[in-house]
Amino acid sequence: MTFVDLILKHTSESESPRRYWYWSALVSISAVVSNKVYLDMHLHKLFPNIYCILVGRSGLRKGPPVALATRLVDAVDNTRVIQGRSSIQAIITDLSTAMTKENGGPPLTDAIGFISSDEFAAFLVQDPQAMTILTQLYDTHYRKEWVNRTKVSGRERLKNPCITLFGASNEVHIKDALPENAMTGGFLARTFIIYADKKAGINPLTEKPKHLIPFDQLLTPLMEISKLKGEFKWSEAGKQLYEAWYSHLQNTEMSDDETGTMERVHDHVVKTSMLVSLSRKTDLRLEYEDVEEAIRACQDFVPGARRVALGQVGNSISAPGTSVLLRALIAHPQNRMSRTEALQHHWRHFDASELDRIAESLHAQKAITLSIERDPETGKPDANYILNPNVLKRLNKVTD
Repeated sequence: MTFVDLILKHTSESESPRRYWYWSALVSISAVVSNKVYLDMHLHKLFPNIYCILVGRSGLRKGPPVALATRLVDAVDNTRVIQGRSSIQAIITDLSTAMTKENGGPPLTDAIGFISSDEFAAFLVQDPQAMTILTQLYDTHYRKEWVNRTKVSGRERLKNPCITLFGASNEVHIKDALPENAMTGGFLARTFIIYADKKAGINPLTEKPKHLIPFDQLLTPLMEISKLKGEFKWSEAGKQLYEAWYSHLQNTEMSDDETGTMERVHDHVVKTSMLVSLSRKTDLRLEYEDVEEAIRACQDFVPGARRVALGQVGNSISAPGTSVLLRALIAHPQNRMSRTEALQHHWRHFDASELDRIAESLHAQKAITLSIERDPETGKPDANYILNPNVLKRLNKVTD
């Protein structure tokens, strides 16, 4: 069982959305491996450090996944764990100071850190430069040293900076936490925005859960992962899958993406592939299934990032997403499309849960009909969306 599987198994009775726990596991791996493993991209080395923010309405249980990841990383004791309200200047000072490990190991001199906050909007003391600095520190593959000069502290040098960030925010405060310069200046494009709008289930906790989180059982594999060092290599199948996906991505229209997320999603896929691989095995090889899962996970987060950027979080239905589905049905020769096909072709605009809400809304308006048919390739049941002929007639009249 992989490290991610262990996290998902032992949190199965939690009300926190499953995708929150999934990314909690990957963030934990990211923080403990930092810059000790990498993939040679030939023009630079890419490290698996990631920024991740869980977004959802208040009461959606965002805190527990952040708390578990923070506790695990702190217990591994191979990186600075920065939590609590802080200024960006204080964070820089922490990163520039050698850290003595509690386990008696050699001091940590590289600027490696895990920034964690279950209330991201309240985490940073207001500073117009904070998001710009965090954006620069994310790009660890571009610099071996980052220098900060201030009147108070003088010159502070960050050696080999490698930062992992994990936060949470509700739908209202995320707009305060990410000002305009963060939306379009690069921070949002570098951040996994993991959006959810409903709990995984309901559990009043009046009875003892069957699966309590066994901290030591989770810590043991994470400790082993933290000891890995070296260069990742592509398997032939993994490389071919990534190349095919990348080619398709570059032929996708991106003019409506003001945040730059789509221009960076390929790096997200590579970083996630490394983290998924580390969860499964220790050979530092990117197999087909690692890349496949990473593509699926990254395509799933893009619609949430778009909704945050457009200020649509908290809205029940995405108007742009609805328009995309209707245009796709109109353009289709038979005016129909399966759910799987819609997700494959239009993952930038909606994730699975949002697509379901869009389809239900259009069905209620009698704009489409729904049918369940078996996928010819997998044999599994799949929803099919069929445009109402009357809707098509009305649209044709308007355009005639």
